[in-house]
Amino acid sequence: MRRTAGRCRAARHLRLATLLSLVTIVLLAACSGDGAARGGASATSSPPQLRVMIVGDSITHESAGDYTWRYRLAEHLTRTAPGRVDFVGDRDDIWDNVADKGGSHDYADPAFDSEHHSRWGISLRSEVPQIEAAVRAHPADVMLIALGANDLTYWTQPPDTAVLMKQLIDNARRVNPNMTFVVGHVLTRADFRDNSMNLPTAPPFNAILDAQAPGWSTPTSRVVVARTDIGWDPLRDAWDGSHPTPDGEVIIARGFADALAGLGIGTPYGPLPGHIPWPGIGRRPTVVLTRPGDSRVTVSWAATPGATEYFVERKAVSWGEPDFIRAPAPVTGYSWTSDPLLPGVTVAYRIVPMKGRMPAAPGPATTFTVGALQ
Repeated sequence: MRRTAGRCRAARHLRLATLLSLVTIVLLAACSGDGAARGGASATSSPPQLRVMIVGDSITHESAGDYTWRYRLAEHLTRTAPGRVDFVGDRDDIWDNVADKGGSHDYADPAFDSEHHSRWGISLRSEVPQIEAAVRAHPADVMLIALGANDLTYWTQPPDTAVLMKQLIDNARRVNPNMTFVVGHVLTRADFRDNSMNLPTAPPFNAILDAQAPGWSTPTSRVVVARTDIGWDPLRDAWDGSHPTPDGEVIIARGFADALAGLGIGTPYGPLPGHIPWPGIGRRPTVVLTRPGDSRVTVSWAATPGATEYFVERKAVSWGEPDFIRAPAPVTGYSWTSDPLLPGVTVAYRIVPMKGRMPAAPGPATTFTVGALQ
């Protein structure tokens, strides 16, 4: 009996030791796994969010009915650096180019981070004394600068314009000496009336910028150049010779995106998409007799945001005309009166808005039948 009891006690001690060993192994594995998880989380943790301020003139502010190159850049960074960038600034609007005032929110697509520090008509000359206050009010880690065109057009030659750019950067550094700066090339322009090329001082300024801007860097504040003019043709990519079409917006955004990718923010833009039409569309018109007993009709319509003029197109439905025929001259207002029409004829009218060189899509048509003359 003693031998049997001893064997039982030994078996119990063995089982207890085995159980303790198993518990120890499990605990060690759990600790090891927890440490690996923590290490993995640390290794894959997201980089800090960066506050990005875009500083520019009308080419950056853009106008009603536009997407803006800011939109194109935000869209790209949302795809390639999700959550990494927060755009900051004192504005979120777009310029009303018809009323010639700010405060519009008639973006082609308003669903993006639209804060910025840009304004139609500003220059380096005007912004140098203002930028420090802007950065104090809206702190930023990165500044994208698209200025200089108005300075070169009206006031300064390329060397003096480069001096102003350096002063702008220095003044912003008073607030944040660690800020990173991405300076865009100035774009050439074309005269909207005769298509002659303008702003011949842009390429010399860009050459000075390429040579000098890297030397403006400090140990804590880099300055890099964005080649926003690669592939730019103002006769094709600007709706009025200066301000970008949707295709022009992508060209500018690509330049800034590629420069940011070089700083580890997002990826290069990659190939440009095919032609992007202006997204404006005509509104359905109202058609009424010009006055009782008249055979003329007055066609009126609501504005399309950003449109600078309109074409009226008509089709004689009762004659079986297959296509719409455009009136020879555009209209800058919102109404148009026809020539006298034959009694009993049914005519369809539609509106095609234009923003400079950019045509919008024709709007829906309204038909009208002329009654018997009284």
